[in-house]
Amino acid sequence: MKKTRNDLLLIVILFYVLNLINTYFVTTNVLNRYLIAFKRTPWIELNSILGNFSALSILLFLGFILIRSLKGRIIYLGTVTFLLNIAIFSIGIFTKYYQTMFSIYEMTLFYNPAQALAGSIVVEAFRELIVYYRVIVFIPTFVFIYLIIRTFIRYKNEKEVLSEAMNLPKNRMLGVMLLLTSVILSLSTLGVVKVNMDDNWPITAERPLYGVQSAGLYNYYLGQLFGFDFGKIEYVKSDLQIYEMYNKNQAEYVNLFNQTYGNVLELIDAKTVSVDPALIGLNQSLNGIFEGKNIMVIHLETFNHFLLNEEGPFLDQTYFKTLKALLQESYVLNNFYTNVGLGNSSDAEFSVMTGLYPRGDTTVYWNYEKTPYELQALPKLFTNYYKASLHSDVKVFYNRENVHEKMYEFDDYFYFDEKEAFVEKTKNGYYRFADLNYKTDPKSPWISDLALFDWTKQLAITSQVKKEKFFLYPITMQPHTPYLYDPYLETPRFTTEELVVESATYKYINYERYYDSIFDKFIEMTKSLKDTVYVFYGDHGSGIPKSDLETILGRELSMLEYKTEMLKTLSFIYAPDDNDTSTIKRGLIKGEQNLVRSQVDLYRTIIELFNLDTDHYYYGVNAISDERTFSIDTRTFDIITDDYYLLSKHLASDKETSLENVLFYVDENDVLLDPYEVFKYVIVYKKRMDEAITFNLHQYLKNN
Repeated sequence: MKKTRNDLLLIVILFYVLNLINTYFVTTNVLNRYLIAFKRTPWIELNSILGNFSALSILLFLGFILIRSLKGRIIYLGTVTFLLNIAIFSIGIFTKYYQTMFSIYEMTLFYNPAQALAGSIVVEAFRELIVYYRVIVFIPTFVFIYLIIRTFIRYKNEKEVLSEAMNLPKNRMLGVMLLLTSVILSLSTLGVVKVNMDDNWPITAERPLYGVQSAGLYNYYLGQLFGFDFGKIEYVKSDLQIYEMYNKNQAEYVNLFNQTYGNVLELIDAKTVSVDPALIGLNQSLNGIFEGKNIMVIHLETFNHFLLNEEGPFLDQTYFKTLKALLQESYVLNNFYTNVGLGNSSDAEFSVMTGLYPRGDTTVYWNYEKTPYELQALPKLFTNYYKASLHSDVKVFYNRENVHEKMYEFDDYFYFDEKEAFVEKTKNGYYRFADLNYKTDPKSPWISDLALFDWTKQLAITSQVKKEKFFLYPITMQPHTPYLYDPYLETPRFTTEELVVESATYKYINYERYYDSIFDKFIEMTKSLKDTVYVFYGDHGSGIPKSDLETILGRELSMLEYKTEMLKTLSFIYAPDDNDTSTIKRGLIKGEQNLVRSQVDLYRTIIELFNLDTDHYYYGVNAISDERTFSIDTRTFDIITDDYYLLSKHLASDKETSLENVLFYVDENDVLLDPYEVFKYVIVYKKRMDEAITFNLHQYLKNN
């Protein structure tokens, strides 16, 4: 019996040690390149270790109370270890695609029917077992397999010993007491974290990461499984008057940077824009220069701004040749950032259509099922227009079938689903645009975006024939992670010998040929349409590894430079001259905006340039103006201004700037505002905006 006790003791010790070490593959920057953890302190480390120890103890004693043989206990601990390893591996894959930690309470991410995507992502995940050390997280499993085999061999002549009941712990009552003690320790560490989290990080973004780091990975998720949502914020309805200080829909206001602007943009306050006299006339205001025109807002899937950078060894002037030519005739936002959180593309849509930041930790579109948000979305403001959105995915993806027609109030939402049974008056493009459903690859679950533009063109021409104004919103689908279905796969721009990067990065960079063909298609479409303004925006970046980006750009990057490039996408406004017969029609509005802009700013920009009537508050800046602003990465709550990039989770604990928490774009002595003061302002602003969405307050936020 002594021998078996010693064997079991060794196995128990290894169970704790191996599984505790394994948690650092999720929460440590060095071992997880896809996220940046909160600053580690002795208190956080101690509480995390105690939390993980208590969670492992709960699992241990629960099993040992029910299972008493050496054989059963070893197999039980091996099975638990294997399941914990799978969980850590899965969380690691989640952080790759979302750059933040998973929460059990945000399962809306998995509401989308995406079997085709899921299969390809699984393939990529298994690739990472080999190419990115992730197989290491299964070392505890391999050790336990060895221990189980070793134990069975050691007792092959004493098989009865493996099956006889053991007295460790000495009796079940002691086991129950130890189990209860572990539960109390678990709850205590979670409670401490909850109090500190509310004091130190009062917004929803990254709270799961804070909880995992502070309470322990196993402990945090075990607590969530038992119904304890320690990451949840208990919002208290604020006085609506506090939102007046953020309202930009007024004749005059003073912004965070102590600049005075108003909801009428004078030409003198937009020094970067060149406007054709035919648009502006004798008026010196840019408000209403597009009034009465048609509008097409075009959502570009997965576009990083670095794709236009010609300074590196690979991407020259011929890369995205058509797009670059189009930008020459457009007003271009060169310093434009995504605001998406866990909702990815749907969050980008939300910000552009409403001018609001998504919460970041959840999917607003799916939450609409529980909270029917009343928002002044752009389609509501284009009265007497035909309004339609178009996408080449199934109608239920991101709950668009309800959000686009009910929350945004588009007249029609067209989708693509070749598996859907025929229904009269369906808006399934499979039937509505039966001759325009070609794909980039027969295996693709979506039509080509070239076909999507054919749908859009058909709707626009129909509106023109009817002499009705239109607001069309085509949402492109490719390239989509993990960048499959490229029609030019067999004739890549770069070979694997020329460009040595990871497989997904290689596919993404080579998608340029197809992507640029979309802009060729667009240019052809504009020749058939009249009196139309086109607003393009990228939804989010690619999330390629830092080392691959350094290879593409030909230079080393700091972590904050890398994060800047991953968040920076593209937006531009193209207003073609219908009388011009050039290949690309001359643009009536041109220029380059190098100040920080983001998706939330497009809402206000469109309202003012089209002179739309609304008495509701809005909060962004006019993208064409000289006004300064900030952009928020709602997933991680990093903040970007014209002067610096703030790594908020580190600045929050440091309370002073350093090379680790601030990347200065200008000389540190030339900044307008102290970075920590900006952080304090924006974190309060974001918390209040999250409250407004949570309580559906925006319907009441109006000018008197």
